[in-house]
Amino acid sequence: MSAPQELATTLREVTPAEYVRFVADWLTRADSLDQPPPLTGVRPIDALVAAAAAHVAFTAGLAVPTWANEAARTCEPLWYPGPRALLPNALVNSPLSFVVRGVLVEADSLASV
Repeated sequence: MSAPQELATTLREVTPAEYVRFVADWLTRADSLDQPPPLTGVRPIDALVAAAAAHVAFTAGLAVPTWANEAARTCEPLWYPGPRALLPNALVNSPLSFVVRGVLVEADSLASV
């Protein structure tokens, strides 16, 4: 099991190109969503951690943790790790909990590791 703080710590240690892979892995073992992780100061990381926690909560039928809705845990401009030409596809196919936090990650990329 893994708390959001562990995801934030992991993302700080890897390159942005690896973020999605580690988020997808974390989604399979996430727990303890109530404890807010400290902000990292890296907007894409803070937004991805909040989005992942919100996604887990929503999928499990739980309330989204209040910390995951903090403005500091959103990314502006949008963060998307793929080619610019595929941005419209990402907008349509990213889970809502990611889109509203400004990070676009297609649901297929989150389905398996």
